[in-house]
Amino acid sequence: MLWQRLKAIFVYLWNFRYLPLKYRWPLIKIRRRLVPTRTGLGLRNALRHARSLQHPPEPNPYLFVLRLLWPFPTWRFPATLPPPPREIMASPERVCCQVRDIMYLRSMPLWRARDTPQRSFYRIYEAFCAADGRMITYETEYFWRRPGPDWATANIPDPECRDPEQYAVMASLAEVLAESFVWRLELGMRRTDRSIISRSEECPPPFAPEVPPPWTAKVPALKKKLIIDPEEEDNYFDSPFHRRNIYMATGWFYTV
Repeated sequence: MLWQRLKAIFVYLWNFRYLPLKYRWPLIKIRRRLVPTRTGLGLRNALRHARSLQHPPEPNPYLFVLRLLWPFPTWRFPATLPPPPREIMASPERVCCQVRDIMYLRSMPLWRARDTPQRSFYRIYEAFCAADGRMITYETEYFWRRPGPDWATANIPDPECRDPEQYAVMASLAEVLAESFVWRLELGMRRTDRSIISRSEECPPPFAPEVPPPWTAKVPALKKKLIIDPEEEDNYFDSPFHRRNIYMATGWFYTV
């Protein structure tokens, strides 16, 4: 009760509520210039969203934000190789329940600055193995809107998987990602913005096509069929997945 009382007094003084409105607003404007409440780091929003994280929940949102500011041992977040496809397929809910939290994390400038293309690529892989089309779309759009050279599809690092099914899925995924980006580029979209050419233009402006990373060429097709989504087993769509004997639709990668 004492803390709530002190907080109420502080808010009362901080917002100049003891003054008439015509004097209050000029003072609030001066206060905002001297003590800005918003910065490019987005700490306030990060703190608010940290309270909403559930998988796993953050016991202390202030410590979570402080960890975002902590640059050691490296500034970039480490990337951990996800489980093999069949392990994710056995419990897809563990991946699907993270969609809401990932949306919160993407709204944090500090988190985005420390995120890496390899981590995003692994999230797409997990969503693919969980057959979560919504998460595939969100993460593909997120990857597309990161225009830096590190985020080029040609620079996706080799995961060097020991599991042949996992290696085949990731190689196909990198190739589909590059193909879907070329499809967007041919529509006139660019990774630096979301603009599309007008219908009056006959062809889009020239662009450098996205290409898959070189390591995908050495990954062979699976000898045994891998069915990610049973509903797609009887359907055939010419894609890197089907060429490697993996059955799953790719429409979730092609959105605008």
